[in-house]
Amino acid sequence: MKTIRLNHLLMLIVLLSGVAALFLSAGIALYKSDTKSRQQAHNLADTVKQQLDWQWLKVENQVMNRDQFPDFYLWKNSASFAGLCLTFENAHGRNLRSLCRDDISEEHWPEWFETLYLTLFEPGKEAIQQVTFDNNLVGKVKVAPNEIVVLYQAWQNILYLMEVCFIIVLTLCILLYLSLRWILRPIRHTQKVLRQLEQGDLSARVPTFHVQEWNQTGNVINELASSLQETLDERKQLSLKLLHIQENERRHLCRELHDEFGQSLTGLRAIAYYLDEEAQIHCPELTEKIRQISKISQHMMELVKGLLFRLRPADIDELGLAESLHNMVDNWNSQHQGVHCELVTDKQTDQIPSPIAINLLRIVQESLTNIAKHASASEAYIQLQILTEQGAHSEQHLQLAIQDNGDLKNSDSLIKPGNGLLGIKERICALNGELELQTSEYGGLEVTAMIPLTVYKDADEVS
Repeated sequence: MKTIRLNHLLMLIVLLSGVAALFLSAGIALYKSDTKSRQQAHNLADTVKQQLDWQWLKVENQVMNRDQFPDFYLWKNSASFAGLCLTFENAHGRNLRSLCRDDISEEHWPEWFETLYLTLFEPGKEAIQQVTFDNNLVGKVKVAPNEIVVLYQAWQNILYLMEVCFIIVLTLCILLYLSLRWILRPIRHTQKVLRQLEQGDLSARVPTFHVQEWNQTGNVINELASSLQETLDERKQLSLKLLHIQENERRHLCRELHDEFGQSLTGLRAIAYYLDEEAQIHCPELTEKIRQISKISQHMMELVKGLLFRLRPADIDELGLAESLHNMVDNWNSQHQGVHCELVTDKQTDQIPSPIAINLLRIVQESLTNIAKHASASEAYIQLQILTEQGAHSEQHLQLAIQDNGDLKNSDSLIKPGNGLLGIKERICALNGELELQTSEYGGLEVTAMIPLTVYKDADEVS
């Protein structure tokens, strides 16, 4: 559905209202113009009748010559007579005298206007008055408006009305545009803040406005943003605490597997080795089965080592993050012959706090799993470095970039359950970091994480 801006809509309403008002006013003006011409004709007919009554009285009293009757000299030079035709007929219907005065030298109006006016009105309709003396009919006075003059005056009235309406509508549109521009300015600020909130910047706030309604709306949005910020902070703290609890559980489980299960398998292998030596001397036919026990225990030992590494690499606490990542990448390369991963780390990465280090290890681990399962890539690149921002307050950020040369069509809808990116995002958000997904220069997916290091709250301190 096509939308329209509010200021354009209101200006369109004003224009339509102006056009409607113009048509209505034009109809009223034409009606008044026709009524005025008729009234002038009737007034002139009444005046002429009175004058002719007086003149006929003079004729009867032989004060005035009968040939001079009727005398139109009084109206011939009258300005109010313009646009009217005056005719006097005797009692037998003979036209004794007529006078028309038309001061219109040129006529300019559209043909459609003339047709419309003549269709709606009768501009040439006569006004008739009888001249009598002693109840005897002397003659008739006929006054008819001149159609040309009437059309000219009506068209001039329409032109004047159109000019006035145009000026009024134009003035209203300008004033409305300026007023709406000032009144609707808070909408642009509010939309900008809402877009920032949508992009995750919950620190954005709507400024104070002079219009009370906009100010109330802004206050509601600011309260909502503050509530979302508090909820997000609590969620981050809870996520960080859950991750820490999870790592503690994994550490405890690794310790139990290493101490109990590992020692039991080591003891089993030692017993199997002793039984193998004894069986070679006393019962050689059991040697093969005893060696199978030894192989099974060895296989179980390898499985336990792999499980311990996936739960919590033991060398992260002893050798540091960089060495642990290199060992993980080497093991991954050995297990995935069709894909080669290259790792580049900063020398300062071993100074990263342990809670961040173990989460980074999990993020890289999950990313490599995604590359193996979903990327269809042959090359992968991992870069880990610490960036220092120069300024009034020096801040350090950890940047982790993981990219591949797989086939990626759309990076907008990747964060969904099932591909591990949702868990990666949760870990990064719990560390107050930012995650960015985009197409890499190699054609695949590029996962970039920025995690602040300057201010960090250990998960142990989370209540």
